[in-house]
Amino acid sequence: MSQEVSETVTQPAIVIRKGKRSELKELIEVYRSGYEGLEEYAETGEEDIYDYLEWLYDDDPNGFLVAEIEGELVGFISVHADWWDRRYQRRTAEFHELVVKKDWQNKGVGKALMMAGLDYARAQGCEYASLWVGERNWKAREWYRRLGFEEAGKGWGVWVRMIKKLRNES
Repeated sequence: MSQEVSETVTQPAIVIRKGKRSELKELIEVYRSGYEGLEEYAETGEEDIYDYLEWLYDDDPNGFLVAEIEGELVGFISVHADWWDRRYQRRTAEFHELVVKKDWQNKGVGKALMMAGLDYARAQGCEYASLWVGERNWKAREWYRRLGFEEAGKGWGVWVRMIKKLRNES
């Protein structure tokens, strides 16, 4: 008689928390790694990346969230909860950036960040969430669609606008 042994593999816990200005330099490598193969949509120079991260952080520090696994920063999201969308003439939670380090992609980090970002947007009373995604970034476009975002136009040649209606639950 043989006995099957089942092995349980546990994933390390993903901690989502408010990012700190002091972590921006460390996030440069997370950004570079996350944009590997998609450089046409990214800043590339270290100083440019840092300036961009600083802008994201300053834009809405409470909406700048990081993902940490066993003490390592593996991703971040930047949500500006009081953004005015000129094209659609409405207030929205603008998701400026969602980046996950290459080694941690497809392991739930991006979804955890997105859910935390959507929770933040709802807590700020936002009725809509919106973002821009690279038109040839098919993987991300499909992923956003599965999360309820709808394509709503194009801009600046290589970007697709996506919008999601948020339901504020009381």
